[in-house]
Amino acid sequence: MKKKSGADTGSRRPWVEHIVPLGIPLAWLQLTAERKRFAAAVAGITFAVAMMLFQMGLHSALFQQVLTPFLKLRADVYMFSSQYEYIGIPRTFATATLWRARALPEVEAALPLWMSPLPLKNPRTGKSRDLFVMAFEPHQRVFADGEIDAQRASLSPGDTALMDALAHPDFGPFAEELREHGRVHTELNDAGIDVVGLCRIGTTFVADGNLITSRDAFLRAFAGASPEQAMAGVIQLKPGSDAARVVGQLRAMLPEDVRVFTAEETLAREKAYWSDRTPIGFVITASLLVAMIVGAVIVYQILYTDVSDHLPEYATLKSMGFSDGYFVRLVLQESVILSVAGFVPGVALTLGLYHLTRTMAGIPVEIAAGNLAAVFALALAMCMVAGALATRKLRHANPADIV
Repeated sequence: MKKKSGADTGSRRPWVEHIVPLGIPLAWLQLTAERKRFAAAVAGITFAVAMMLFQMGLHSALFQQVLTPFLKLRADVYMFSSQYEYIGIPRTFATATLWRARALPEVEAALPLWMSPLPLKNPRTGKSRDLFVMAFEPHQRVFADGEIDAQRASLSPGDTALMDALAHPDFGPFAEELREHGRVHTELNDAGIDVVGLCRIGTTFVADGNLITSRDAFLRAFAGASPEQAMAGVIQLKPGSDAARVVGQLRAMLPEDVRVFTAEETLAREKAYWSDRTPIGFVITASLLVAMIVGAVIVYQILYTDVSDHLPEYATLKSMGFSDGYFVRLVLQESVILSVAGFVPGVALTLGLYHLTRTMAGIPVEIAAGNLAAVFALALAMCMVAGALATRKLRHANPADIV
């Protein structure tokens, strides 16, 4: 009888051994032995990962959106009333204070801005809904956004405006009407106004849409507003100027009824207002913690049950000389496998939720590499902690536990 060669013997090995020549890890075999239990664990981690990723993405998108009106402006330094809290509550100061700021050699321009939430009438339904209005003198380059800056001339008549193309649909089909008629007549706080173009800003905490218009149109729509009282000051510096040093000089020379900040300080203050002084930051943080706790409990229950089911085998192995550390490492390997197995579908589920959020709520949520890394680390830590807790019973296992 012809002896089989080593090559022939190797070719008849199970196909799995060709992929994993050292054998399938024991941790994987134990997890997949009970497929329903394994599926439940993966589903729990998937839920936790999706919740954490979604909340992180929502947090980033919401706080980025609240800063968008500032990011559209051409500003190195901002001036506000000393009573200013956040962009949605108008507080005025004398525009003459801006002229004083121009005395500094580093200041290129100091331009007034008027802004406030005002109701805009839907041209088709006649219903009004508040949006956020930003007004300026069209001959001045207040906006850094190229789309807005290119349409400044169309706002010069004083009764025209640019509508936010990313505003909530309830404001009306302005994009469609503009394509058909070139302009759309409507009312801003009962004052007639023609929308002649579009801009892109998006929804914020303040309002579900935005409108860019001229100072004159704003003064007609906002009762009590005055060209002598601005609601914000946009200060532009000459190239090479130190914004922080200019702010220090302005604070020393200007009256106490105004406050000046660098652009970076303004963004940080606006973000801190919504994060610290409103429930939004707390709610999102609490949701993250709930997702982690739910996922950790599910993983703990699955691993604890797995340990209990295999306790007789573990006790026998301990009597053969295997240490507690071996079994702890085994369960922690299972934790790592579960975290990876739940992370991938969790990311896929999050992408679906992001798509729905962008489509239905207009919030530009996106997957960020930093958020992915943070959530994977949290999922791994969650599973590892749950696994470590589940191994407590192993430390007391002995041959007497065999049934």
